[in-house]
Amino acid sequence: MRIDLSRVAIIARKEFADHLTDRTFLLVLALLGILTLLALEQGLASYTHQMEQYLAILEMTAHSEHLTTSPLVSSPPPWPVLRIILGTMGRSFLLFSPLLAIAVGFDLISGERTTRSLRTLLSRPVYRDEVITGKAVGGTAVLVFASAVPYLLVLAGALVAGLTVTPYDAAIMALYWGALVFYLLAYFGVAVAFSAFSEDGGRALAWTMAVFILFSVIVPVAAEDAANSAASSYPAPAWPGDNPTPDEVQQYLEERSSRYAAYNGVKNTILALSPNGNYETMVQMLTSLHSGGGDGDGGAVAEKPGLEDVLGRFWQNIVGLVAFPAIFLAVAYARFMRIDLR
Repeated sequence: MRIDLSRVAIIARKEFADHLTDRTFLLVLALLGILTLLALEQGLASYTHQMEQYLAILEMTAHSEHLTTSPLVSSPPPWPVLRIILGTMGRSFLLFSPLLAIAVGFDLISGERTTRSLRTLLSRPVYRDEVITGKAVGGTAVLVFASAVPYLLVLAGALVAGLTVTPYDAAIMALYWGALVFYLLAYFGVAVAFSAFSEDGGRALAWTMAVFILFSVIVPVAAEDAANSAASSYPAPAWPGDNPTPDEVQQYLEERSSRYAAYNGVKNTILALSPNGNYETMVQMLTSLHSGGGDGDGGAVAEKPGLEDVLGRFWQNIVGLVAFPAIFLAVAYARFMRIDLR
């Protein structure tokens, strides 16, 4: 049996249009937009304040024979857009953006069953695999579209403020946007799976929110406790006196490194099973790359890591974020193919 892509496209377009007019979806999207505008306002205000201080110091040094410009203020402050995206927006989206994916997926199937429209749809010359594929494609498309809205707002604010975007900054922003899309798809897959198993949207929403709480609250706490338990098997090293020998310092550093390795190994292993953990790890890595790579003007481009180096640092997190929705969407597909609509 072959899937007719034209019928899949029709279903996907209808699903996309329905979500763009759904009140729950628009409410959550408006919430993310408000958080983005607040982060943008705070970032631009901070940048303006730092620029005023920088100009004031330059003016003081220009009119004084005894003052010299400090290396700390020899260059203007870095532009704030990446700091907004990787800082304030990153923390807000970690907590609130899954609500957008849940709003799209929780009644994808159960809502149609409640209104009896699914039975009517399947009575037409269309196969079940085309229906579930079209719905999944339409939901994915609307999430990709919605996740791009905050970046468009930030870029628009940057252009209005007279800021520029370097190719390296654009690459970091694209990677962060890709991480956000995979993060949304993870909870979209969970919502669709429970929607396929539930007879009404309320139950699907309740089970999906339970999974969200599990991975956003319980799993991080469990990972922290397990990591502390693993690190406790390595006694905390004490600094070897006032005048330590090189061998004593080396031994201290090795013991501390072993303790940290045990702690981070257990914690990262547990968090790798969670979409929240993978997403947060990727955001932290992108933040460190941006901070370590210098600002958009002053840093040498050759010193900044290339795209292969960047992807190599969190390929395991990418695999985790891709595998998570793939598993749940496969479960939803198998369930939908066998669902009884009588």
